[in-house]
Amino acid sequence: MSFISLINYAQAQYLISATYVNTTNPIGLSLATGLALSYDIDMYKMVYNTVDALGQPTIASGAFLAPSNTSCTDFPILAYHHGTSLRKIDVPSNDVDETTIGRVFGAGGYFVLMPDYIGMGDSPGLHPYCHAESEATATRDMIRAAREFISDSLQMVDNGELFLTGYSQGGHAAMASHKYIEDNNLLGEFNVLGSAPCSGPYEMSGAMADTILSPFPYSNPGYLVYLLSSYQMVYGNLYTSYSDILNSPYDTIVPPYFDGNNTTLGMGSLNSLLSGYVDSLMVDTVLANFSNSMSTFGHPLWTNLLANDTHDWTPQRPIKMFYCTGDEQVTFQNAISAESTMLSNGASNVEAVGLGEGDHNACVLPALTSAYYWFDGLRSLCSSSGFNESRTIVSPFVFPNPVIDVLSISFVGEGDLKITNVTGQIVHQQIVNGDISLSTSGWSRGIYIVEIQNDYNRIFQRVVKD
Repeated sequence: MSFISLINYAQAQYLISATYVNTTNPIGLSLATGLALSYDIDMYKMVYNTVDALGQPTIASGAFLAPSNTSCTDFPILAYHHGTSLRKIDVPSNDVDETTIGRVFGAGGYFVLMPDYIGMGDSPGLHPYCHAESEATATRDMIRAAREFISDSLQMVDNGELFLTGYSQGGHAAMASHKYIEDNNLLGEFNVLGSAPCSGPYEMSGAMADTILSPFPYSNPGYLVYLLSSYQMVYGNLYTSYSDILNSPYDTIVPPYFDGNNTTLGMGSLNSLLSGYVDSLMVDTVLANFSNSMSTFGHPLWTNLLANDTHDWTPQRPIKMFYCTGDEQVTFQNAISAESTMLSNGASNVEAVGLGEGDHNACVLPALTSAYYWFDGLRSLCSSSGFNESRTIVSPFVFPNPVIDVLSISFVGEGDLKITNVTGQIVHQQIVNGDISLSTSGWSRGIYIVEIQNDYNRIFQRVVKD
């Protein structure tokens, strides 16, 4: 199989094409991650209609991954947002290393979409780096394109549940997407059950501005230049030439990296050519004007940073921000500030979750594993058995979730209780009549399915054992 038929695309509003790439067996993914993963994964490169950072029609690309070799037909959608990449080809749709993260979630039972972002992959022009609205609209329209593909070509079912996550820049993009959905009253179309931004720069005008003003060297000065180039493209208010804002020789080094067609020059090479000291990198009068206007936000760079903050709002749906305190690229203060601000705004289900002292790269696995377990306790199971199964349990009957020691099960009437791990092995079975409590001390860490069945119905819930 090399290409999905275009027979239904003539009526598609968002989907342009979906090209089959490959299929992955979940065994290797399970061994690498320690997760019990059930499904083969088919990967497609998707191209779709969307808008650019200025609201003009354009195209974008991304990776789409779907469970296969399964009797289940309905799965939730999960959007994973990738980290910073500078070369246009270093994107999920080209099956880079980060695409494996999408495969892991897909093998766990999700339709996974991974936007390349505007200006990356097949999308023309310069990528508007950490521009919240275009990150969100690229995600919005890829979900719409994916739904067309799921229904028309795969003949499967999106079960109406949406999860959002991402790492580094992808944390910012995940948060921006969630915020966009709620700000624009789109929860009816995009039913976000939970979002898990990881190690992202949510407070652009705070924690990330502190990086610009710090007297200490920054490990990734290329990020700052990327930001300046992108915000100049979007807002047009920072400079007329690089020499207006960058000292020599940096003003002549950076242009090839940000010409909108860069497929060869990576962030590593750019960082090696730049000074980590911002006062050496940037023109002193520009830096002084930016610093001196901190209280009034009078400098246009402040205006641009404020426009792309994603921490100051009041989410209705749950958010967990995972971070590590040793992060040298995106300070963990972003998550702390976002939690504090959202709770002060009146949010009731927001948490910043620390995962130790790891640096930016070391935090990837624990952060995304934590997101995986959390999402799996929220999602519905697929319905393929013929029972009258509840697709969403409005009132959970298993507490707490995640569980550490004692699991409480609340049930009215008599039924057959069965608890299995994700490989189908039964860890507990009995007849219940009313509420019970079970010790989980002998259970391994992971995901379990609690099921109660009687003559009339079957209810089930996933629970995570920590």
